Amino acid sequence: MAQKMILQNKIPIRINFEDTEAKKFEVVKRYMGLKQNTEVIRVLISEKYNEIIILEEKRHLQRIREAEALEWLENGEYKCPM
Repeated sequence: MAQKMILQNKIPIRINFEDTEAKKFEVVKRYMGLKQNTEVIRVLISEKYNEIIILEEKRHLQRIREAEALEWLENGEYKCPM
């Protein structure tokens, strides 16, 4: 029977933006069409997380392709297309 993993980590954040940072935050908030300050932070973190995951997947696939090419080269099966 598989158990459901429950994450109980909490990360409290208390941030005060002033001057230029406050203006930047408001521009981002307005651009995203969000009302709550906390939602801005959540969305930005979620977007960056997705970006990181996609980048890691691309790097992983590139390493696989490079390993295959190296294996073909070592076996004399790979011919450079250039």
